[in-house]
Amino acid sequence: MFDKTERHRLLNSVGMDLHPIGCRAWWEVIRQTGTPFIKPLNESSSLVVFIWQDPEGNEQTSTTASVLLDVNSLTDHHSWYPKCLHRVPETDVWLGQLEVDSRWRGSYSFIPIKQHQLPEIVRESRSDSRESQRKWWMEVAINQIADDLNLLSTLVSGWGMSSPLHLPHAKKEEGWKEWEQERLNAIPVDRIHTLYWVEKLLKNQRPCCLFSTATGEAPLVILLDGQKWNAASGTLSVLQYLTDTQKIAPAHYLLIPSIDGKTRWQELGCNHSFWLAIVNNLFPLVQTHLSKSNRSISDYMVAGQSLGGLSALYAGLVFPDYFSNIISLSGSFWWPEENRMRDSNSSKSCDIVVNSLADQILQKRFSVSHLKVFMTVGAGEGDMHFYNDITCNAIKQRGGVVHYDKVYGGHDWLSWRSGLIDGLRHLMPARS
Repeated sequence: MFDKTERHRLLNSVGMDLHPIGCRAWWEVIRQTGTPFIKPLNESSSLVVFIWQDPEGNEQTSTTASVLLDVNSLTDHHSWYPKCLHRVPETDVWLGQLEVDSRWRGSYSFIPIKQHQLPEIVRESRSDSRESQRKWWMEVAINQIADDLNLLSTLVSGWGMSSPLHLPHAKKEEGWKEWEQERLNAIPVDRIHTLYWVEKLLKNQRPCCLFSTATGEAPLVILLDGQKWNAASGTLSVLQYLTDTQKIAPAHYLLIPSIDGKTRWQELGCNHSFWLAIVNNLFPLVQTHLSKSNRSISDYMVAGQSLGGLSALYAGLVFPDYFSNIISLSGSFWWPEENRMRDSNSSKSCDIVVNSLADQILQKRFSVSHLKVFMTVGAGEGDMHFYNDITCNAIKQRGGVVHYDKVYGGHDWLSWRSGLIDGLRHLMPARS
């Protein structure tokens, strides 16, 4: 909780003490300036000040009892008391601050909660177990909202809406700044072709999107979790822009969506049938469509994030005749031990997961000499470093080529969108 002196010092440090806090003139300045406010503290870290306006007014009229601050991979989801904003008494203003590495880029959101959802109340009515805490977090997380004072475009994730946070020394993003500033054109609908993939082997069906920046023969780049990379996300506009500016080579992009969470878990968890169906049944559909406009496939690349990052590498191991260029972003290389995903202390033994891809590579069950892999993992991803490090070293040890970046971000769309472009520039650069 901020006292009056601390509030004044905080707002003064970011130049927001020109008017009485919470008055109409104060809010007008806030909206014009945009939030959050970022002030460098030293060469390595910055103070980030978050502000939220309670739509129900002050504490006398509002039903909001607390506002959780959810900064991707910085907020502790395993704690009963994560970082919060604090209300300025007798106003509709909620304030919060966080010290962050000045190289950080990530998403954040606010989670307003009611009196009965306060952690101290929930803990009294339930057991104080890890399962109880996780259930509480899952229940309140559905209230996640974006920062409507942030002037940049709102982000959409599996949880809901969030906002972007770019610290002063965050790595330059190719194309995405132009997208956020609305300097890129939206891709016309007639350039995005929908292929309805009805798959008997998998006993399901889904619409896949095909988009080309090439006019003839070119690589086919598979984007797993394709629904996240659609036109609305800006991805296709960025890909076209970077092709036009000769940052990446022309290509065909196949966006394969996940049907739902359960199906995604089954298909992307090193599922041979999934990739067999893609190679034998989906690829011919793609080639047939491309041939109608005198286009064709020269070779293949696959890109995925999280569980998709695992599946992308698996495709390169199991179908080497098709896949040698792999982009794996925050790969879930704890697989197949699901408990390691849920237990943050499970990797402390520093053992290689039995039957993981790293283990199978080291046991020479797969050849990797054909592989060219671009991998990333975020600084805020905790034990994901452990699994990605081991997998990277296993590939290198057996003769594969790996470019491995550790980025200042989390298990987050903002990290993955940059990683995808960096991977394409590395594996598919424009020809000079």
